Amino acid sequence: MEKTAQFQSFEDKSERDKGPERLASLRAAMKELKLDAYLVPRSDQFRGEYVTERDERLAWLTGFTGSAGFCAALLERAAVFVDGRYTVQVKQQTADVFHAVDWPDTSLETWLVAQLAAGARVGLDPWVYSLSEVLRLQDALSKHNIELSFVENIVDRLWENRPSAPCEPATIYPLQYAGQSALEKIGALAKELRARGDAATIITLPENVSWLLNIRGNDITHVPSVQSYAIVHAAGQVDLFIDPQKSKGIASELPETVSCHPFSDFKPQLTALKGPVAIDPMTLPYAVIQALDAAQVSYRETNDPIALPKACKNTTEQEQARQAHQRDALAMCHFLAWLDAQEPAQFTEIDVAIALEGFRSANNVLRDISFDTISASGPNAALPHYRVSRNSNRTVNEGEIFLVDSGGQYLDGTTDITRTVAIGTPSDEVCDAFTRVLKGMIAISRLSFPKGIGGHDIDAFARASLWSAGLDYAHGTGHGVGHYLSVHEGPQRISRLPTGPLLAGMMVSNEPGYYKEGHYGIRIENILLVREGLENGQVPKDGFLSFETLNYVPIDLRLVNIDLLNDEEKNWLNAYHKQCRERLSEHLSQDALTWLNTAARDI
Repeated sequence: MEKTAQFQSFEDKSERDKGPERLASLRAAMKELKLDAYLVPRSDQFRGEYVTERDERLAWLTGFTGSAGFCAALLERAAVFVDGRYTVQVKQQTADVFHAVDWPDTSLETWLVAQLAAGARVGLDPWVYSLSEVLRLQDALSKHNIELSFVENIVDRLWENRPSAPCEPATIYPLQYAGQSALEKIGALAKELRARGDAATIITLPENVSWLLNIRGNDITHVPSVQSYAIVHAAGQVDLFIDPQKSKGIASELPETVSCHPFSDFKPQLTALKGPVAIDPMTLPYAVIQALDAAQVSYRETNDPIALPKACKNTTEQEQARQAHQRDALAMCHFLAWLDAQEPAQFTEIDVAIALEGFRSANNVLRDISFDTISASGPNAALPHYRVSRNSNRTVNEGEIFLVDSGGQYLDGTTDITRTVAIGTPSDEVCDAFTRVLKGMIAISRLSFPKGIGGHDIDAFARASLWSAGLDYAHGTGHGVGHYLSVHEGPQRISRLPTGPLLAGMMVSNEPGYYKEGHYGIRIENILLVREGLENGQVPKDGFLSFETLNYVPIDLRLVNIDLLNDEEKNWLNAYHKQCRERLSEHLSQDALTWLNTAARDI
């Protein structure tokens, strides 16, 4: 009997062949509504990165199943916009009726202006686009006499047998893991509202509501948040809008200042607000602005008031995260020892994903994986966000390298780690590229920097060695990480895109890479905690920050060209591997310990 995974499916959910017929139906509906274009984003009414099966509208229409992208369907032409992570995948998953567009190199506004004539009408659902997105589109299109038209969601009307909405009960997240009560969080936010002169704020990101009220759920695959909205009033009252089936088990345990309502009450309560209301234009659905405008409720645009408190982990969350990553590292070491013992050509990518989940589950505290494991060999590893399916699954062969990017959801933290390992003897070309990726990863890990520095200021440190060889990678170097929430969390990140400053308590990934399309892919990832002081951790330095590494899992020395490392990099790698041995040895099986002592040897 074939082994299975508890938390991950290997079915290919892309319905590529149905794209042309569905696009034709969409165009027929567009003609009825007198639209020249219709926009279908990946996002849903909650505006988060991840969506339920019910809201996979982009995948339903186009076949593209990546986690970021959008479609612009015109009467004669249709395009799917994706970034560098998905340029290969989008071509594989979409039919010829869809044209792939590199985004953000080509913006939606620029493309629409080039395709449409003056007087054209572009339709969109105002619930799945934010205020800032709508304003940007309106500003660009109006200059060319192209009109935005807010209409029903056409995909929802066409989608037969659409999956039902999730309805599992929500749960209270224990204080021992959260480190701060919901009442304390609400009080701090209400105090901030009063100081700014705001009467209320509207929160539509489920992860933010879940963090604020210390609740968790199972609405989104691998993300334990609860789909909900909230209105927080300056006096400290909170109106929580949530499916009654989900709130049954938590209503009596929430602070007395929190009142639960069905989603049908959301719009009426919006229109009853007395402003000014603080809103985040980057996340708030435009439909909410339409409701506020219709009721003449004044509002003030500001940054998301929950983003920074959620991102800057308190001392309890930080200590919990250390424990979660320590536990996860033990599972990873047992897994990597197992992987090294496998005979080439005798196992597949799916075998690896299932085995890794098994090692994580063995501790009996794993609640879920934090995302579908990227288990990739050979040319599949050149797809940064590859998801193995039964259709794409391949045997792992001698002379290849294997990339595995994975993580776990534990009550005490969300983990994420990537390791690239040799299967047999790697080529000089691969070792050169791997070592340059490693040099970038070490450079970020060792960095000390003044307060006020953002991720965009340090991104080049991760790329410098690759650049010197004419190489690069088409994704950011790091993303923020939540605390038993989403493995991707803002506002912190390390990338070329502008960001706010990195702050003490933030967690961010450090994952440079290199990908040779059709051949191989390399990525090495650890999670870092931003801390006060200098990198060595021994000398406090006012005004400076550095990183604490949370993952301690050996880096494959068989792929390292030692001649490319300078003395400081060699010292860092030896010190890192010494920490791996000291932290993990006493908790490993004999086989895994034997593997560790070789894998984490000094160079």
